[in-house]
Amino acid sequence: MKTFQFKSQENLSLRQRVLNDIRNAIIQGHLRPGDKLKELEISQQMSISRGPIREALRDLEALGLVVSSPYRETTVAEVRKEEVVDLLIPIRLQLELFAIKHNVNKRDELFFEHLGNIVERMKISAANGDLISLVEEDIQFHEHLLSLDHSSFTLQIWSGIVNRLRMHFIRNTSKFTDLNKVVEDHAALLHALQNDSAEKIEALWTRHIQDEDCLLCFIDESESGNQ
Repeated sequence: MKTFQFKSQENLSLRQRVLNDIRNAIIQGHLRPGDKLKELEISQQMSISRGPIREALRDLEALGLVVSSPYRETTVAEVRKEEVVDLLIPIRLQLELFAIKHNVNKRDELFFEHLGNIVERMKISAANGDLISLVEEDIQFHEHLLSLDHSSFTLQIWSGIVNRLRMHFIRNTSKFTDLNKVVEDHAALLHALQNDSAEKIEALWTRHIQDEDCLLCFIDESESGNQ
């Protein structure tokens, strides 16, 4: 937190605004894993009391974005390789394959138009080098697929992991040499949903989610550690 400064929060609805500001700072990489979140320092930057900050930090801990220990300062959580490989990717894959398999009849013209619009916005974000917007469009693409399933349980599971995914996506996508790859991958997913058999769709979706590119940030850390 040496260089990042929170905005003043005078005359705003505090708890949610504080939560959103800290959450965005974490997800967008202004606050890094392990950074300390000091209530007094944040309250001074935001020009508010420490109460709403304490409440927001508790909410952020429930979202998996920060870690608090008794008698210790709160820190920004880290997404570990083991968590990505053994937990986040398998959960995400099963959620999306479930939505694909059991909601075929809901893939109507409006559904495909919405996905197509997301891909078009991805193109703009990639062309502008806007990593944050590109990651958000990526998440919206897959979230729209999951919204086909009207079971609230599906989206409840997704909401429990999506912030951790955001943190990982931003770290990982920043290692791509060409952001257009993200656009091309999602255009291929959309084409498959519109034209291919269930077997081909499942195979493509599995490759997309389990692609080695999803671990680029960990490869980079390993190389840095060996230097």
